[in-house]
Amino acid sequence: MDRIRITKNKGVCAITFHRPDQLNAIDDDMTRELTRIFEDLATDTDTRVVTIAGAGKHFSAGGDLSNISSWLSPDPDTRGETFSNAVRTLSKPFALALQNVPQPVVVAVRGHAIGIALQIVLLADLVVASETAKFTLPQVSLAHVPDHGETWSLARKVGMSRAMQMTLMSECIDAVTAERFNLVNWVTPDNDLDERLASIAASLAACPPVALRSTKSLMVAAADQSLSQALDGEIEMLGKVARQDDFVEAITAFTEKRKPVFKGH
Repeated sequence: MDRIRITKNKGVCAITFHRPDQLNAIDDDMTRELTRIFEDLATDTDTRVVTIAGAGKHFSAGGDLSNISSWLSPDPDTRGETFSNAVRTLSKPFALALQNVPQPVVVAVRGHAIGIALQIVLLADLVVASETAKFTLPQVSLAHVPDHGETWSLARKVGMSRAMQMTLMSECIDAVTAERFNLVNWVTPDNDLDERLASIAASLAACPPVALRSTKSLMVAAADQSLSQALDGEIEMLGKVARQDDFVEAITAFTEKRKPVFKGH
């Protein structure tokens, strides 16, 4: 699909939305394609890190609403089921597939990230934003509700009070505020955004991939666990990574005072 471009190089899978004339709005076909891409990454052992960005001046204006009027049945029950079914068959598989990507996901935001685009930001592991970035969940102002899992992910990322602020007031926040809200990790000048994304991705891709994926898995799981459960997870995972050649190489390189050469196993 030309509206989603993928390149793979040196362990980095770069996903780019490519509808700059439509502000990279994400339609149903793109949602399905992204879901498939994310699901395929679960078994992609060559990819060490995933990046997501948008072509042009904006990350994404959110869902493509150009055909939504065709869903407006005059019958309220039919209309309600149509919209509920869209979330059930499109939004839910999409969000779960992104959450389950085993590799670190790094998102670069330039310009607007609205609706589903903001959910991509929320489910990413690391986010770098241009000084031009703006983040919005406008659903309430459109007589709508969040519909890609934002009620779950936003509060976990920024806290309930700020999540209420952004959702109930449909408040658009800038990059500096997003950094203060812990929505993004770094804010960079717009001209430096692409280079910064590439640098972050290269740094992650240089890490031993099994340890990288395992640590992400542990961190995600620990958010809903007790300390004891998290420790049990670490014990089990350490036993797995200690069986890897990269584990031996890291310790050997440290004792020999040289840079390790990781092979991915």
